[in-house]
Amino acid sequence: MTRKICCVFLTLSVLIFIGAGCRDSKMATDAKVVFSNTLKGNFFFQLESKTAYDKVAADSTGKYQFVAEIQEPTFFRYVGVKQGFYSVYLTPGANVEIVESENGVEFKGDWAAENTFLAENRYIGISKEGIESYSAEWLEINSEEIKRLIAKLEASGLDNEFIHLQGLKYKYDFYNQLLFGPANAMMFAHMNIELPEHYYDFAQSMTFTDSAIVQIPKWFTVMLGVFERGEKEGWIEVSPEHYMEIYVKKIEDEKVRSLFLVKLLDHVLQKGYSDDFPVYIESVRPFITHAAALEELPSLEARYRASREAHKTILRGEMAPEFKAVDINGKEYSSADFKGKIQVLDFWFTGCIPCRAEMPYMEKLADDMQGENIVFIAMSVDTGDELMALWREMVKDKRGAELQLNLPGGFKSDLVKKYLIHGVPRIVIVDKEGKIVDANAKRPSDPKLRMLLERLI
Repeated sequence: MTRKICCVFLTLSVLIFIGAGCRDSKMATDAKVVFSNTLKGNFFFQLESKTAYDKVAADSTGKYQFVAEIQEPTFFRYVGVKQGFYSVYLTPGANVEIVESENGVEFKGDWAAENTFLAENRYIGISKEGIESYSAEWLEINSEEIKRLIAKLEASGLDNEFIHLQGLKYKYDFYNQLLFGPANAMMFAHMNIELPEHYYDFAQSMTFTDSAIVQIPKWFTVMLGVFERGEKEGWIEVSPEHYMEIYVKKIEDEKVRSLFLVKLLDHVLQKGYSDDFPVYIESVRPFITHAAALEELPSLEARYRASREAHKTILRGEMAPEFKAVDINGKEYSSADFKGKIQVLDFWFTGCIPCRAEMPYMEKLADDMQGENIVFIAMSVDTGDELMALWREMVKDKRGAELQLNLPGGFKSDLVKKYLIHGVPRIVIVDKEGKIVDANAKRPSDPKLRMLLERLI
């Protein structure tokens, strides 16, 4: 959701020491960006790591400006009136001016040369006619492009710290494309992607020894993607309870290790309530040693306690709510029909692209475990004639072991309300006694779900 920024004045000061003496004066470390656009229309400015867009609004004097509280060099994103995307490099105390006119975007003030370089040397992935995306040829072309950009950067004569950080950023932008590009292309562009052999081998050899990694916008997403890919490829041990400990042993740098762990704990909380959060945090607490990360732990623990209280009716060990649902022919099923079986409930609806992307993984799990004392139920929450017709069309030819049901009332049903479901996909596991094992389980593409279910069987 777009959020208006009127003028955020945040002050971060540090004591400075000169020579052998100590002075009481403070130096402001806020970075200030002034917009002097000659074009009419909306434009946006926010941290490059954010997915939402923050519209810049005029302050009480009619000026457009943005003040950022930062403690180290940071990358922001400017989205112009003409919808162009620009990376913007800021440091504490910097003053930058961005001017957008009919001739394009111009950077003035501090870091003008660096930001101009970014505008003229972007990496967004190269595609060529006749070359399949993510094929061996595509990999070679894009690898060479990254090398070319880094060589140009290193020969630019720009600030050394900027060169180092932007070099890392080029690499991590490419890694992000490699890790998530194929799935996104299949989900959103409906492309048929065939990856070459050893496509993911780059992830097996990646190391995280440079503390500057944490200043790169996609650093956490890439690192988590590398570890999860390692689980899928068999390079990393799979453990539903202790995966964080396994990940962390592969991170040598103290700052990267500590900040990665608090980001990972935050990631768990953002995805929904987890009964295993106390196990996670205690298992990795000894590895969180950097001061900036240690400061985050109390707020994470407080968020968990609040989440536990909010979800106390669906904690592990609570009796699972009963349900009634119907198949494509109108035959009614109830939770009583599956008494004595492990139940895997997959809540989804036809318009949910991530739900549809997970379907093949859940169907394979169901087929692989067919004959065991377990039932997999795809629980559609579609309602209304149009969506119900689409649901019937989607599931009519499915012949796998997964049972395809529709939940009357959908998101307004009592079952959805009792499970506190606000978004899908949502996986719920119920044991043979009808008790909740996990009301917010891993997705089927995650091998940790399979391991958990194999243990229950």
